[in-house]
Amino acid sequence: MFGLRYAAGGSPIDHSLSPVLFDLVLAHLRSQGRFSELDVSSIAILEADHIDEVLGWAYIEHDKHQPIWKPAKQKLRSLQTHLMSEAMDVIELEADARFLPRLQPSARRIKNAQIPEQSSSNEVWINLTSPLKHQIQSMVFTPIDEALDILSVNALRYDGQGWYCATTDGEGVVHVASQFGIDAANGATLGVNGGGGAARSIASAWIKHGGRIVSIGGKRQLPATLVNARSTDEVVFDLIIDTEGSLEQVMAGTVQLNPVYSPLRGSIDERMEYLSKVNDTIDGRWMLAAQHLECWRSLWTPHFSDHLPTLEQLLTWLVVVEFKLEQNRRN
Repeated sequence: MFGLRYAAGGSPIDHSLSPVLFDLVLAHLRSQGRFSELDVSSIAILEADHIDEVLGWAYIEHDKHQPIWKPAKQKLRSLQTHLMSEAMDVIELEADARFLPRLQPSARRIKNAQIPEQSSSNEVWINLTSPLKHQIQSMVFTPIDEALDILSVNALRYDGQGWYCATTDGEGVVHVASQFGIDAANGATLGVNGGGGAARSIASAWIKHGGRIVSIGGKRQLPATLVNARSTDEVVFDLIIDTEGSLEQVMAGTVQLNPVYSPLRGSIDERMEYLSKVNDTIDGRWMLAAQHLECWRSLWTPHFSDHLPTLEQLLTWLVVVEFKLEQNRRN
């Protein structure tokens, strides 16, 4: 089938909002007269425990490993036209973001990234989540950053000739932190529970931006090369992230970023208000949207980096579309 294809792979994956984010960014670019010449032939979620299952779909598209998509309670394939229509509608109705950043994010700096300057209609773009992020170690993949060095790949691009890969979880967290007034560049201290793919990406990016990383435990802990501060009674955390979901107790008054996003409740306005507050916990939608945006900026369409939506716009649109999908599911 001719046309750019996108998929999110991992396990579990049936709850993923990445397909919505993909359509929203695509709709935004098309509304600006960009990307209109490229046809997107399919968007999929792939329930997979091994990377070969995802790569197999990339080479030869098939219906295996494609579960019922929970946000709509049906297969994603049947919703492609409807989902793009919803995306186009919301970016017109919600032209202004409902959120305001407390700090301007620092732009990611990528050196010597040998990736295609333009996108073509025979490409495949993929997002990876657990347990796939550490499974790509082959020299077949050309990294644009430290993804292979730290065994944390969450974004792939196949241009019809070769594969490229990146890690964007960490840059996403740095971006989200700035949204809530926490600046890694000023030496902010981040406590990380766990040492898996997402944790390694987060620690690597935080240190590169000038922040301090403390490993606070977990079933797997961060390697010493990704820790640059010690945990003491005197240390004050600016932010804590529990990448494993195993942290039993967080210190009172410390902000925690939860990578997991639970269902929201209430009206659109109530959901916006909840997501904008600096409570004890920052919802995982912020991290998901930020790392997805970074995929477009650094790997998929770096030539459009100045024309992408802001994180605040993208999250605004995500809340509205998620709400509409929920209403349609109930009717």
